[in-house]
Amino acid sequence: MRKMKQEQNKSKFYFDWTDKSSGFFYALKEIIISKKSNYQQIDLVVLEEVGLTLILDGKVQIAELDEFIYHEVITHIPAITVGKVENVLIVGGGDGCALREILKYDTLKRCVLVDIDRDVVEISKEYLNHINRGAFFDPRVEVIFEDGRKFLERTSEKFDVIIIDTVDPLEYGPSYLLFTKEFMEVVKSRLEDNGIVAIQSNTIFLGGSKFLLAMYKTLERVFPKVSFAWTYLKSFMLSWAFTFGCKGRTPEEVPYEEIEKVLKKIDTRYLTPEVFRACIAKPKFFIEDIKKFEEIITDSNPVFVY
Repeated sequence: MRKMKQEQNKSKFYFDWTDKSSGFFYALKEIIISKKSNYQQIDLVVLEEVGLTLILDGKVQIAELDEFIYHEVITHIPAITVGKVENVLIVGGGDGCALREILKYDTLKRCVLVDIDRDVVEISKEYLNHINRGAFFDPRVEVIFEDGRKFLERTSEKFDVIIIDTVDPLEYGPSYLLFTKEFMEVVKSRLEDNGIVAIQSNTIFLGGSKFLLAMYKTLERVFPKVSFAWTYLKSFMLSWAFTFGCKGRTPEEVPYEEIEKVLKKIDTRYLTPEVFRACIAKPKFFIEDIKKFEEIITDSNPVFVY
């Protein structure tokens, strides 16, 4: 036991604050890349227990151990809800993992991935190819290096599913204007009549879900129907949430038999019909909190996470 403690004390650690008073750490085994791009700090490292890990501005984005859980939830729940996906837009997602998941649909004709940071995509192509399974090289994929908001404001194209898979809205980061009511109105106008937007929406836990609650309330101001999903991620050491703005049906309205039929056709490691239903079940504390919560996210009043 004494020897183990001595070895741990010699380790270097990655530490991430989750709020003002707490956080988590992993032993840092290897630094592969550490560089500052034009937009953010990029670190590709190997962490004890969770493996190869992409960190942007100090926040874990994907870890080899469990990234598939995050990406199956943010991708397949909206895709199955829409019913037939042909044209999809991913805003962010420069690691290529959401892209990997949406490419599993044989109905897909085109997926546009818009990421502001070319360096993240190039690093992911070279070092994360075994994780994203070469998704960037699929002929159905078009990659555009641009601010996601500017892209949606200028394009007239419409999509079945839009996935907002960006970094958290950090006060000093590049993404905080991708979660506002004004931007969600643009997103809605770029969705097909039965379309859905899926948004990574930070953490869910008792007393610590302000951003999720604000995102949910913001979507209620824009979309006729709103839903959300959540799941635990070991690499984040948190339960993570995803919100959905729906022009057509919600995930709750998809028949069990339809979920089962789709999931039999595609390769998943996490989602089953039962897990699909479990992910969209609302905890009682969330139902109570959302009734009392009034704040929405706007361009002039953004909500940041720690």
